[in-house]
Amino acid sequence: MRAFLLINLALVFLFQNTASSCAQDKIEVRPDHHVGQATLPCTILDFTQSEIKVKLLPSGTVKTYPSSEIVKVHTPQTEQHQQGLEQLQNEEYEKAIESFSEALNIENRLWVRREILAVMTKAALALGDNLKAALRFQIMVENEPDARSFDLIPLDWGIKDTLSPARNAAQNWLTDQDEVKQLIGASILLTAPDYQAQAEATLRSLATSPQINIQQLARTQLWRLRLRAGDISLLELQRWERNLNQVPELLRAGPHFLLGTGYAMLERHGQAAASFLWIPLAENSNPQLSAEASLKAADSILAMGQTVNALRLYQETAARYSKSPARQMALQMIDQITKASSQPTTQDN
Repeated sequence: MRAFLLINLALVFLFQNTASSCAQDKIEVRPDHHVGQATLPCTILDFTQSEIKVKLLPSGTVKTYPSSEIVKVHTPQTEQHQQGLEQLQNEEYEKAIESFSEALNIENRLWVRREILAVMTKAALALGDNLKAALRFQIMVENEPDARSFDLIPLDWGIKDTLSPARNAAQNWLTDQDEVKQLIGASILLTAPDYQAQAEATLRSLATSPQINIQQLARTQLWRLRLRAGDISLLELQRWERNLNQVPELLRAGPHFLLGTGYAMLERHGQAAASFLWIPLAENSNPQLSAEASLKAADSILAMGQTVNALRLYQETAARYSKSPARQMALQMIDQITKASSQPTTQDN
């Protein structure tokens, strides 16, 4: 968890009201097993999931640091970029996308362009627009498979067949040479009867990819077929849980959702709730998935007979995820529980 937190701390930028060409980058570094940290003036040359490459100033020495050692990144950003981030924070997703589009048009640094595409992907996910999210994500990783924010990849973690607006595009992605496009396409089409066999074959092939992100996501996507079959066993779920250690921590949200689904099927509601709750507690890259997980965790807690705790979680879900379809379901459950608790109890004479 420490490495995960440090990587996410590295996402924190100090926004400066200066043009990109006029201000200086700085990074705060804390080497592993060291107590102190150093602030280094530099020019950032690249920043990926695994490392950051900088030219130190004033020496001009080029040096690479593991991302796990980066505490904070200071970099100048355009006014449009900053505005988009504020709008994203305020859940003004459409406006944020417009601002980020403007920022993208004037930003020349490749690594910052990837950062902008990442937040555009996140805004599209928050709107439930998986097609636009997929298109932006694909551009983000096009020339950098080790791109940061790989957890934004818009995969389907449900087990029911849904008519995704991205289904037509997914048919083309399924046969593309690019593994990211194949993975997204296979994920979308895995529950489509006409494409399930082809999607499954693609995922089994991707499960041997040398790219760890692709490999592990493909392997865990295949769990959806076992859950759809409905004959999942406790031993199999326990094996999945052990296998989660092989999945990069920032990519575990979807697999945790499937684990929760499996435990709920077996009516092991405590374990289901714990798996579902991992998602909103540990990550926020996909608000729709987090909202659905929070709702399902409340369902599991209610099934355990913990009505008060379930009610609190339904209320938190409705308040925290106001833009999600899960909010309406949470409000219905709040109303149902409230009405049931207000009913007078009858006693036998």
